[in-house]
Amino acid sequence: MHVIVEMYGTLQRYNKDGQRRAELDVEEDVTVRDLLIKLGMDMDEPWNAGLNGTLADPSDKLSEGSLLVVFPPMAGG
Repeated sequence: MHVIVEMYGTLQRYNKDGQRRAELDVEEDVTVRDLLIKLGMDMDEPWNAGLNGTLADPSDKLSEGSLLVVFPPMAGG
């Protein structure tokens, strides 16, 4: 199954070859958490993600052509 992963900020180091955007082939029924662990991400590190334009939960499943955007928490005033 083909998916696109975009990572921003300090989390970009976990994406394929440190790229901001990478196209990956993954197994069927993979979750957001599964994919991030496969990329070597420390799940204790704070992160947020959007899956196809919607805030993602770690247990959400990716599908063919999914766009997963991962970014560090943001704060503002």
